[in-house]
Amino acid sequence: MTTTWMKTSGQRLRKLCAAFVMVFAVGTTSTSAQEAAKDIFSDVQKEAIGEVIRDYLIANPQLMLEVMEALDAYESQAEAVQQRVAIETNREALERDGYSFVAGNPDGAITVVEFFDYRCPYCKQTGDDMAELVKRNDDVRLVLKEFPILGPNSTIASRAAIAAIPQGNYLDFHFALLGVEGTLDRDKVMEVAEAQGLDVDKLSSAMESERVDTIIDDNRALAREIGVRGTPAIVIGDELVPGAAPLDVIEARIQAIRDAAAEAG
Repeated sequence: MTTTWMKTSGQRLRKLCAAFVMVFAVGTTSTSAQEAAKDIFSDVQKEAIGEVIRDYLIANPQLMLEVMEALDAYESQAEAVQQRVAIETNREALERDGYSFVAGNPDGAITVVEFFDYRCPYCKQTGDDMAELVKRNDDVRLVLKEFPILGPNSTIASRAAIAAIPQGNYLDFHFALLGVEGTLDRDKVMEVAEAQGLDVDKLSSAMESERVDTIIDDNRALAREIGVRGTPAIVIGDELVPGAAPLDVIEARIQAIRDAAAEAG
């Protein structure tokens, strides 16, 4: 992580220094001025200007920190806007794709979408919170998106869960899989399925269908589209909440949506 930060910071510093050269040299960052500067200054002059800027920044290092902080804030804001647009564009696929299991109130006014992996330790931690969420909020519909990203065993578990939906016992199976500690291979998945009363022969056959392939592929493509980079990831309204957000944080955002709807009439 530190190496990546240093590399990224170095790239930013080079870009910032290049920008400072243009600002100090011609008083503007417009494209036409930058093109003019290429013709106005010789290589020797450009090098001299660079040295002046370098000395100035070394003497005033806090300036670089301030600029980098401003750049980080700008990039974060831009990313958030882009994410909101992606969520709105993909609203139907997120909330009403026709295949994801919906827990809570199917007709609820507020939709929460969770991307998860059965082998993700943070998803396991939030499993109880998600169950409590729909229990305490009768206007919430929770859309569960199978998003296996932690290897073949994760995919096996997700395939089994999707295949279990037609048998009508998905939710208990879902929470049982999240509750497994240790190895979650095919044998363990089938053991859990049998304990939940599922027909394991039908399940095993359904797991290999093209429909299951398509659902997992579509979920992965959707996650990429809206910027999901890990699990768990929760979409509430027009916002993506990464990581294991506490239940009170999730409920606060849900309440904000209720309040906004009430104000809008």
